[in-house]
Amino acid sequence: MSVKRIVVVSDCTDVAFVEMRSSIFRAAEAYAPDARIQIEPLVPVQPFSVLNAGFMVRLVAEISTPDTMIMFIMNSIQERTERIIGRTEKHGFVFEGTNTGAAGWLVEDFGVAECYEVHDPGFVPFGGKFVHGPAVGQFAAGRPMAEIGAPFPVDRIRRTLPGEGTIVHVDNFGNAKFPLRQQSFEYGDKLLVEVAGETFEAVYWKRMMELQDGAWVVYPGSSFDLHEFGEVRGKGLLPHGVGAGTPISVKRA
Repeated sequence: MSVKRIVVVSDCTDVAFVEMRSSIFRAAEAYAPDARIQIEPLVPVQPFSVLNAGFMVRLVAEISTPDTMIMFIMNSIQERTERIIGRTEKHGFVFEGTNTGAAGWLVEDFGVAECYEVHDPGFVPFGGKFVHGPAVGQFAAGRPMAEIGAPFPVDRIRRTLPGEGTIVHVDNFGNAKFPLRQQSFEYGDKLLVEVAGETFEAVYWKRMMELQDGAWVVYPGSSFDLHEFGEVRGKGLLPHGVGAGTPISVKRA
């Protein structure tokens, strides 16, 4: 299956994204001068958060067509891990990035049809520009995975998965996304939500914007089976310094 669209998921949100993007285009053109690929706008990740990167990669796969390639660039761990490229069993999404755990949610839900370790040139100060970009560009231009790297065992793909009651993302409205599978509520239930050392009085509701300004609401969210917690037409959790990895507790009042 060919690749038409490339989505870059990264916490490199300044000129570094332009460098990675240009590296992809340059490698593709060098491998196949007539190659035509499309790189989507950057999907920004919470700095140094493998959990948030994993959520973003999984979200991109949820909403993309099968001819999409997902490149994830962020590495906050001390160890210099493998660089991997592979394809999922479900839908055949191609993924490429550092083996930090950011691919875990994707491969857990979509399976792995094949995976390779990108040939390692040794340490470079910016792998996204000098290693990952060229690998992605060459593959998008038609180079087989088997020429880009050596076979990599699926069981060695790191998996960083969200636990129950752990925030995986806070959007620009201050709404937090998190798994809430072990409890069930009825619309209208009064709730107590504990997060970042504070307790909020909230209500379980279907459409949060129906409620009064400033009300705190827990509701089924827009991202697969996750729930969300936010403030109606307010700043939500933005002033509270909350992000991916923060525990959140929801119970009936």
